[in-house]
Amino acid sequence: MGTFFQDLRYAVRMMLKSPGFTVVAVFVLALGIGANSALFSVVNAVLLRPLPYSDPDRLMIMWEKSATQDTSVSYPNFVDWRDQNQVFEQVAAFRRESFNLVGAGEAERLSGRMISASFFSTLGAKPLLGRDFIAEEDRASGNRVVILNYGFWQRRFGGAQDIIGRQLSLSNQSYTVVGVMPSDFRFGVESDIFVPIGLAEERFKERGAHPGIYVIGRLKPGITQEQGRAEMDTIQARLGQQYPDTNAERRIHLESLYENTVEEVRPALWILLGAVGFVLLIACANVANLLLARSAARQKEIAIRTALGASRWRIVRQLLTESVLLSVLGGGLGLLLAVWGTDLLTKVVPADRVPRLDTAGIDFKVLGFTMLVAILTGVVFGLAPALQASKTDLNESLKEGDRGSTGNRHRVRSVLVVSEVALALVLLIGAGLLVKSFWRLQTVETGFDSSNLLTMQLSYTAEKGQERKATDFFQQLEAQIQSVPGVESVALSSGLPFAGAAEQSFSIEGRPEEKAGRPLMAVQYMTTPEYLQTMGIELKRGRFLSEQDRRDAPLVAVIDESLAQKYFPNEDPLGKRLTLGGHGPHQMPAYEIVGIVEHVKHYGLEGETPVDPQFYFALNQASDELLSIIARRISVVVRTKTDPLSLVGSVRQQVAAADPNQPVYNVRTMEQLVTETISTRRFSMFLLITFALVALLLAAVGIYGVISYSVTQRTHEIGIRMALGAQTGDILKLVLGHGMLLTLIGIGAGLIAALVLTRVMSSLLFNVSATDPLTYVSIALLLGGVAFLAIIIPARRAMRVDPMEALRYE
Repeated sequence: MGTFFQDLRYAVRMMLKSPGFTVVAVFVLALGIGANSALFSVVNAVLLRPLPYSDPDRLMIMWEKSATQDTSVSYPNFVDWRDQNQVFEQVAAFRRESFNLVGAGEAERLSGRMISASFFSTLGAKPLLGRDFIAEEDRASGNRVVILNYGFWQRRFGGAQDIIGRQLSLSNQSYTVVGVMPSDFRFGVESDIFVPIGLAEERFKERGAHPGIYVIGRLKPGITQEQGRAEMDTIQARLGQQYPDTNAERRIHLESLYENTVEEVRPALWILLGAVGFVLLIACANVANLLLARSAARQKEIAIRTALGASRWRIVRQLLTESVLLSVLGGGLGLLLAVWGTDLLTKVVPADRVPRLDTAGIDFKVLGFTMLVAILTGVVFGLAPALQASKTDLNESLKEGDRGSTGNRHRVRSVLVVSEVALALVLLIGAGLLVKSFWRLQTVETGFDSSNLLTMQLSYTAEKGQERKATDFFQQLEAQIQSVPGVESVALSSGLPFAGAAEQSFSIEGRPEEKAGRPLMAVQYMTTPEYLQTMGIELKRGRFLSEQDRRDAPLVAVIDESLAQKYFPNEDPLGKRLTLGGHGPHQMPAYEIVGIVEHVKHYGLEGETPVDPQFYFALNQASDELLSIIARRISVVVRTKTDPLSLVGSVRQQVAAADPNQPVYNVRTMEQLVTETISTRRFSMFLLITFALVALLLAAVGIYGVISYSVTQRTHEIGIRMALGAQTGDILKLVLGHGMLLTLIGIGAGLIAALVLTRVMSSLLFNVSATDPLTYVSIALLLGGVAFLAIIIPARRAMRVDPMEALRYE
């Protein structure tokens, strides 16, 4: 330990003796280590940290699937799964549901979950205040009770300790608060409140319906996931025999809750972590080059230490101590950068796009990772220079005129520069592919005009027998919003592109019944007459919906081009009739097709989906039952003549004038909705571009450093060449040739590596090949150009060498 502290003190003195070198080396390492730590904190929170539940490995999530698509679970099927299985300790259902809160201050739309009584106990969670739901409350005749999320309790009620027992008016129903969840409880997208799902069991009684219900279960100890899957398949096969009309060709999808949480973001995060590792390697190569240059100046010092009896291992240990100390200081500064970087990531990335991102931070695991990376980095970049410096020829090193230049050292520096260029090229090509992919994604035609469109959602609860009041309210609301200065048109719809709409089965009149379990499906919009025009959806044939399409008029529908091409490939759809609900007991009245409009991207910009066709129906022709359902979540679209967000206040005032207890929520422009669908891609692209630009900068600095050092070392040689008649152009060719040769070798190696490594990015690309030649060539030219600029500066200095001064060099 005494020798170690001696080495440490000497390392500190050497660092203070060369403050410029120390600052540059520490800053370069801080960039590399800080970027790695920041991204690792995200990977740790999202991928490595176990789910925050008791024995999370035993938690499974389940839903139904047909031969063509995955679907949610019908409530009767859930009840049978729960009662008939022998492999789960507990099984619970959940679905997302929103509620209007009134009578407790300003009206507010709350995000909530309907859950079965065993939901929290299945997860191993307990309320902070009050109690959990009981089985008697999880049924249609049960008391209306509610459990609050901690954040909502704090925000709306100031954390009042007497909250238990209070009455809340939720969507015109009175609920009693029985519990508050702890602050660290999370399950998917955060919800404000939880209510028993059994209260609405009459609403979900149809076995053939799939109303957004999903199921979680906790496996019994010793039961594997495969055993659980086999048991559930057996149950579903039995239900298929018992209820052939609805269950015959349906299966159960079962996977771990952890896999379901992380599977979509895992590939991108591992790719980004690998990319930031490349940045660290480039930083290491840069600092190694600095140390090699510094060791050349210290050859005489090392020779004297060797002459006085220091062994080669003793010299190596001293130099490694210095390099590790540099990396530890870089790690400390990098940790500060990581704190800032992690905070920035959690703010710029939407929480619903990267699960558990809000829990990312610098904990002991991240701290340990940073320390480990710092120490390993110090050894990695310090080992080669230390071994090179300790291999000293005493006679040569002690000569007064020696300039400390060896062939081996130059070869090592050249290899490091080639490695930097190759690594930087791989990152730049990866970033280039993502940029091109993102650009192509943004140029995808949505099928509507998203400019100057303001969207929002309302929830109107109509009492049974008074459903037509919803129609009067909607008409009044449209008229009042239309009167706002700056509003061009306004419409209401049961759904919006990129914001969700119902999928509806249907059949074509006069055609035979489809195979069981494979009904025709389309995305259904129930709209007011001006919706298609307000959205800027182009009419291809026929007509739009109109004010004359009322309940007492013939039922009509407008279909999109996708539905027309898929189901009427060789005939004219106009005049044909569609029946909603398919064949059988749930068949509804027939609708005549009166128009064909442009296809709209509904789920996202990235291509086809299992349910792609769309049809539009008049909201004024909806039945009372359907109108009651639609009114609970109705979207308002306003086309404006100015900036849509400038009219938000005025539109809110008109909604309040129509109904002061009507909350307005999800207020966004349509452009924001489109942008949010590609936010995960933007996140990946932004990070990879950042890493690539840092790598490019570090590579340019590395090339400049090597060529600059080479010019300094060859000053005497350059002077001799010029004294013998060499022109400045010859000297420029000499220096440029050396630098560009290293660059071209690095580019060649980088292209080969990129051809192999960028294939793992295929899942992140859209309409771009991982081996896109234009991207490869343009990025190679870009890197070559930057390298040329880095080389030309020391090359110009070499051209200005005075032969007489150079011949007297040292």
